[in-house]
Amino acid sequence: MKRYGKYIKPYLGAFILGPLLMLTEVAGEIMLPKLMSMIINNGVAQRNVQYILSVGGLMILATLVMAIGGIGGAYFSVKAAISFTSDLRADLFSKVQEFSFKNIDAYSTGSLVTRLTNDIQQVQNVLMMGLRMAMRAPGMFIGALLMAFMMNARLAVVILVVIPLLTAAIAVILKTAFPRFTAMQKKLDQLNSGIQEALTNVRVIKSFVREEFEEDKFRVMNQDLKNSSLDAMKIVIVAMPVMTLAMNITTLAVVWYGGIYHLYRTDTHVTNDAFHGIPAAFQSSGIHPQGE
Repeated sequence: MKRYGKYIKPYLGAFILGPLLMLTEVAGEIMLPKLMSMIINNGVAQRNVQYILSVGGLMILATLVMAIGGIGGAYFSVKAAISFTSDLRADLFSKVQEFSFKNIDAYSTGSLVTRLTNDIQQVQNVLMMGLRMAMRAPGMFIGALLMAFMMNARLAVVILVVIPLLTAAIAVILKTAFPRFTAMQKKLDQLNSGIQEALTNVRVIKSFVREEFEEDKFRVMNQDLKNSSLDAMKIVIVAMPVMTLAMNITTLAVVWYGGIYHLYRTDTHVTNDAFHGIPAAFQSSGIHPQGE
């Protein structure tokens, strides 16, 4: 991590402000449903127009703060990621210029081009997304749990049961995905090297009438990259439905448990009301139970 410190230090402000400003979005997304429930339960139910307007004003203010925070967080995250990778690319290019002949022979031109372009771009995308989600994801998780426990602690326990299962599923997906994406990057490196070599020596290829050989060679490398990409993307395709399934199961569990809990409480109240009403019925009819 220390080796990346020199790329972070000049833009430390952006690295800090990006995640922090995203917390305003998190706070807004947690507050808005609560404010909406207040309008429905207290304002609409009691036909209190003044209450609806006041809470509605708070919702508008929260939305504006969310928008400003979201834009600011995205801007500083993008600025930090682009600046970081720009300096990294410059240092990498300078390092290539210092290569010995042995190092130059170890890496093909296409491989070096891939590292200076595609690989750096991937680092930029990961860093950009990481800065935006660094505070947002934990903030949403903690905030949602707090709101759930404040509303109904028993229903919130259902969410806690699902979280370890979802975490385990994500861990398995990531463990399976990394080797596949590594293989895909190697195939991309080989393809870029082949293209670089073919285009650089295109006159020699045409002179020796080797076009068909080069086309077959390219076709094999392109097919390998295609197969590796499809193999890697299968994991990405599975990840989102798995998370959606976990969320839907959680929703169904909360609705089911909440419905059973509500019916149980209703039946209990009805039974108690009927039990307490028996003496009153006897008294109104002039009949007194034995023992009185």
